[in-house]
Amino acid sequence: MKNPMKQKPQAAVVAVMIAMISLSISPSVTASGRTSGAQDRNDGGRSGKPVDDRTDLMKAASRGDLVKVKQLLAAGAEVNEATDGGVTALMGAAGAGRLAVTEELLARGAEVNAKTKAGYTALMTAALNGQVETVKLLLAKGAEVNAEDSSKQTALGYAREKRHLEIVELLKAAGAKE
Repeated sequence: MKNPMKQKPQAAVVAVMIAMISLSISPSVTASGRTSGAQDRNDGGRSGKPVDDRTDLMKAASRGDLVKVKQLLAAGAEVNEATDGGVTALMGAAGAGRLAVTEELLARGAEVNAKTKAGYTALMTAALNGQVETVKLLLAKGAEVNAEDSSKQTALGYAREKRHLEIVELLKAAGAKE
């Protein structure tokens, strides 16, 4: 059995990022159209309470609510808007395996290779979370198979760490470097 202290921390960071995408915090709408949780966004972050800066589109995408995603996009929601950390609706949908929503976002112009501030991509989140069909879709739509995050980790590395062998093979077949 592997020593958990010797495992790469990147997978844990991405897992936390995905968990944050899926948070369900009671929202209040701010003037920017973003939502915030228990913290007043005007306190400069001094309260120490988490701030949920996801848009309604990001939340609906993460939940897999295709009807709401279509409504929000029709009403003018920006498909590529990102949180302060760079997380997009596509990343949330892809990481959660919301295939229909991922397809819709891509069809509406979502940037398949968008990166968070730490360099994570939708392909990385899908690979990390074992979302085989989503990985296939992202690759078919031009996802950069060898994109690296800030710690030089790739989707292949994340899939290997989590032992998602089918995804490892898909990525290698798409040209992922060892």
